[in-house]
Amino acid sequence: MDDTPRKPSKIELGGLTHSAAGIIALVLGGLMYTLPWAVHAFSALMLISAVSAIMISWRMDAWVPGHFLSMAPIVGVVAGYMGVPGAFTFAYICLVLAFTHFLWRGIQGMKQAS
Repeated sequence: MDDTPRKPSKIELGGLTHSAAGIIALVLGGLMYTLPWAVHAFSALMLISAVSAIMISWRMDAWVPGHFLSMAPIVGVVAGYMGVPGAFTFAYICLVLAFTHFLWRGIQGMKQAS
């Protein structure tokens, strides 16, 4: 057995899960208006994204107001399953806003780094 120490992974699994679920949910959210199964797939990905966001925030001790705001899509999903009209649309709009915010913060971070 190899006893050499391993380098820590450069990719954080929770962040990768959260990002992948969010990006795929963006696509499925747009499709949920034409494909009935996409609503359930979108909802499942929103749940995965919310759970991974909570895990990341807890592990990194990074509870900032934006993290709580990012839970708004899951509120829309729950309301949608409870029969509230327009709730899935609310969830999708919140996801689009969160993704736009994520991109904006990334651009700001890149500008500050250079």
